[in-house]
This record gives sequence, C-alpha cells and structure tokens, in this order.
Amino acid sequence: MNFAALIIMAASVGFVDLNFQASKSDRAHSALSRSLSKFDRPSERTMETLARHGLSKRYKTDSARTLSSLERTAQGQKGDADIVYALAELNWLEGRRHDQTRMTLNLFDKSRDQVLDRYLDALTYAYDYLFSPELAAGRQPSDPRFRLACDIYNAALERLIRTALVKGKLPVGESIEVTLRGQKAKVKLAVDDTSPWPRAEIAEVIFASDFELTGVDTQTRQYGVGVPMIALRKKPKTEDNPAVDALERFLPSEVAFPLTAFMHPKSRLDAAALKNAEEEFVIELIDPIHFRQVGSDPESLLPLEFDLTTPLAYMWSKSDVFDKADKQRIANLIKPGDLSKKSGLTLLRPYEPAKIPIVMVHGLVSSPLTWIPMINELLNDPDIRENYQFLLFAYPTGAHVPIAMASLREALWQARTQFNADGSSAGFDQMVLLGHSMGGLLCHSVAVSSGDRFWQLHSDRPFQEILGPPEVLTELRQFLFFEPMPSVSRVVFLATPHRGSEMSRSVIGRVSSTLIEDPDHIQKLLGTLIDENPDAFDRKRFRRLPNSIETLTPDNPVLSALLEMKPNPAVTFHSIIGSNRPGPQAESTDGIVPYRSSHIANVASERVVRSDHSVQKNPEAIQEVRRILREHLKKLRPDEIDPMAVPAAEERAAKLFEVGRPQAELPQGVKAN
Repeated sequence: MNFAALIIMAASVGFVDLNFQASKSDRAHSALSRSLSKFDRPSERTMETLARHGLSKRYKTDSARTLSSLERTAQGQKGDADIVYALAELNWLEGRRHDQTRMTLNLFDKSRDQVLDRYLDALTYAYDYLFSPELAAGRQPSDPRFRLACDIYNAALERLIRTALVKGKLPVGESIEVTLRGQKAKVKLAVDDTSPWPRAEIAEVIFASDFELTGVDTQTRQYGVGVPMIALRKKPKTEDNPAVDALERFLPSEVAFPLTAFMHPKSRLDAAALKNAEEEFVIELIDPIHFRQVGSDPESLLPLEFDLTTPLAYMWSKSDVFDKADKQRIANLIKPGDLSKKSGLTLLRPYEPAKIPIVMVHGLVSSPLTWIPMINELLNDPDIRENYQFLLFAYPTGAHVPIAMASLREALWQARTQFNADGSSAGFDQMVLLGHSMGGLLCHSVAVSSGDRFWQLHSDRPFQEILGPPEVLTELRQFLFFEPMPSVSRVVFLATPHRGSEMSRSVIGRVSSTLIEDPDHIQKLLGTLIDENPDAFDRKRFRRLPNSIETLTPDNPVLSALLEMKPNPAVTFHSIIGSNRPGPQAESTDGIVPYRSSHIANVASERVVRSDHSVQKNPEAIQEVRRILREHLKKLRPDEIDPMAVPAAEERAAKLFEVGRPQAELPQGVKAN
C-alpha cells in the first residue's frame, strides 16, 4: 500500500512519459529520403529534358554516357536550370541503384567509390540548382522540383557521409581519405569558430534520423537544406583548472546538442574549374540556434534544415543528471538527505551572456524531465530561441519547503557568481522563473522579503538572542531570512498551491508523508538549538520540521507566511491555473490544486486552461508561457522581437549586409539570423 501510494502520487502531480530509442528497421537510413522513397525512376520533367536533347533512348541503355553528355551540355548552357535539375535527379537515382546493388551483393569496398561519386554529383547539381545566381531566372520556389532539389541535396549529403564513414565515426576537425571522381581526396567535418561549443569538446556527431521519440506531441524542426545531426560533447579535463571545473558544475555529464551538416561544393557548371580537382571536401557543422538560413548571397537564402527535439531527448536519455533524477523521483521524496549534494542548476548549452535565463523549477515527486514538452515547444519560436537560455533546477522534493527554497536561492547565487560576477551579462538580471506546483512556491520565495515571518513560526524570541554555534546559526538564518534575488525580473506560477492542497490530507498524501525520512543533518541542527535555548522553542514543533507534503496541507502556516511576505515591486508575476472540468471558476480544480489555492491577487495576468495538474505540458499553457516570454522580451528588447515571429529572409539578409558584418566571421555559405 505504501509504495502504491507513492506511485499514485507521482502519476498525479505531473509525470511525463517519454520514450527515446534507436529507429527501427531501416527507417534511419531513409529518414531524409522518405520523400524520395518511391522515387525510383526519372520524373516526367526530367524525361522531357532528356528528350529535348535527344538523350531519352540512350539513357535507357547507357545511363553513364547519357549523364556525361548531359553534363557537357550543362557546362555549355550554364543558365539552363532544367538540365541542372535533371542531372541532380539522375545522379541521385544512379547513386541509389549502385548503393542497393552494393548492399545486396556485399560489395562494400569495391563499389564504394562509384557510389560516392554519384552522391557527390547529385549533391553538387542540387546545390547549383538551388543557389547558383546564374539559374535564378529558371527556378521558382513554386516549382515542385525546387522542393525535390532540397530533398535530393539532403539525402545525397546524408548518404555521402554514411558511405564515407563506413569504417566508423569521424572526429570533428579530422579528415578521412576517399577516392572521389577518380582522385584521392579528403572528407572533413568542421565546426565554425562562431559556435559556442569548442571544437575540442565535440567527441563525435551522429545522425538525428537514427533515433525516434515518443511522448511529445510536436517536434521542433525546420525543413530546408542540410542534414540534422546530434553532436556529443566530450567533457574536458578539469584537473588543475578551477575555472573549468566551476563551469562544469552547471553542465550535464553527457551533453548532446543540435548541429546541421551542410556542404558548399564547387559548381559542376565550370569545366575549367573542375580541372583542378578538389583535394578536400569540407562538411560544415552549423549551429541552428545561431543560424537559420544558408546561401551564397542575399537573393538565394534558404532555410537551414534542423531538428532540435531529438538532440534534447538524446541528452535526457543519456545524462545521469536528468535520467538519474527522473528515476529517483520517489527516492528524492522519501530520502531528501543533504540538499547541497542533490540540488543544483543545469544548463542545456554553454552560458551565453547576452541571453536571458529561464529558470525552470519542477514540483513534488517530479524532476527536470517534466519540462521537456515545454522546452521543446518554446524552442520552436525563433525569438525565444535567439534571446533566451534554459536553466533547470533539480532538488529532492521531500525536504522542508523553506529549506528547498534556500537551496534554490543558493543555486541562483552560485550562478550569478559564475556568470555575472562583474555585471557584464546583459541577460542575467532579466531572469524569468517558471515554477510548476510546489516549484512555484520556491520561485515565489526568491521574489519576496521574508522579514521575520518564517522565524516567528518557531519562536517568539528575536533571532539575535538565540544561542548556538556560529555555523548552525548561519545555516538557520539562510533558511528563514532572505531578501529578493536581484536577478529575478519575472515569475510565472503554474498550478501552484499557494494555499495548499487537500491531497496532502488524503490517504495517499498521509501514507506518502509517513515514508519521508527526516535528514540527519537537520535533526542535529534543531537538537543543538533546542539544547542551547531550552525556553525559546516549542519543543514538539521545532524538534522536527514538517516535510514537503505536510507543508502543503491547506492553510499551513508556512504557506500563509509566504503569502504575507512583501514582494519585490520590480518583479512581474503571472499565474497559469488548470481546471479539469467545466463549471464556476471559483469552484474549479486541476484535480490536485483547487482554483482558490492557485489564485493570488496582484498578478499581471491569470490564465485558466482546461488541464489536469500537469499544466506544464498543456499546449494552451505552453502558449501562454510563450506569450509571457515574448511580452518580457518586447518590454526589455523591443528591437529584438519580430511581431510575426517568422522574419522574412530578405529582410534579415538585408539587415546583415547593411551592418557590414565581415563575412569571415560566418561559416562558408551561411547567413546569420
């Protein structure tokens, strides 16, 4: 019964069921070419091009000579987009045919060069068709071939990389030797210097299409050109380097992040240039958080294809910080232990000083995993992507609530010391806090002045008169006395029980509460103070602090005291409240927290959504968070936000060229957002 009660409680307060696994069967190898999966013969438009140049019959009997003849025609008629597209399509078909034969007959080494040649030519002609200024008049985005050219480029690049890496993984920055177009050449993966990820820390890259995820309703991706990849970070050595060690404290042990592979090949339309064979083919790895478009000039910018969801899920499945925290949700309730060892903030990417931190605090019997659906959806907004960064706070949820509050404040101070000690981080002091359920109470505490409200719950004697070891008094002061954190600018409450929840009084709540163990450290601290101040405390109340479930009983003194504390007038508050059934709003509930508990006065906005207690993954609630973040950004940085959230490529490109940013700062063929 006891364990069952915990399971029921865990499911009730906001469990997120995510499943991440390798793609089944051959789905991985066809993910990028799924739109080409039934594309096993030349299209009608390509056959018309062959017929126009008298090559239809020859193609049926000698495809190789036909391609050579058509290539010579293309070089003589550089402005003919029909021929260039036909060459991209035909080379793709030839590459697939050779590839399938190679796999069927196990001729991996013998025919690899021929396969590489065809994929390289398909990629190059598709690139020419999409980006060459000479073909601008002959291509139209409304032409179905335009999208097919993108698909051919992407699929050919993926197959080129997979075929070249037949012997295994390729470290970033290193080259492997291959034979391309009859010449010895090298293929190299390169990360541009503008990336926040140091090249030396990228252990390897894998294909995002090799994995699949269930448990999220949407995936954050953009269709365009390029191959979405997952980069795996290699943790740097921290011995004898305190600065690196301090930074590592904020990053998971296993970090995965999105990159997009993009290749900028030499044109096949210039016969003279082709005589000088390329000795190295550089495949650039572009950070889609920083770049949304690629192209050689403002007139030919195209969206960069990317997948932000799969790398996020990969990291969650591999990192002990997140996976372990999720698996130990119940253990962290029952045995909160030493909060300093179990609490902390975690970044998903290297800290970027100009970006605004969004600190996300989970609730009872939960973990940072609960925020994946919201993070995934918020990343779909380019303005949020470019101006915010996520920090996730984890803590053992069975702890006495004021102690958990203190652990959040301490984590925020540590982050401030690490990232904004000199005040140079423009974004840090514009911080937004999101708190779900009990996490909202923790967020509330960092934006108010405690006065002596918490202390008066334990003693009528002034704190200054309490006797005890200095270190014990210092620790107690940190728990019970605090001022608003200067970095916090906005707080969003999601299904927060400001006045408690009846569930804590239910059979499930009572049984769960009895299983929570009091931390030995706190017991010793309280015992020491009682021994030295025998008349200052109510011995029954102070010898044991209430655990989190007990604190969440309706109208608990801790909750009442928190509501009485003076808020920082510079902080803006918002409430998002769940209602799981129709009826009068005042009588509504999300099944765990009633409206009368979630509702508080003096908030800038209050939104009631049709949801159970898992408001943090409700689509309507997520869109309300998005609105709040955009409102925050508009107030602080009005020039940074696009009212339509989808900037026109031409306007963005024009702005880039107006400011005259040196092209050398960007990856080859890449334009900034």
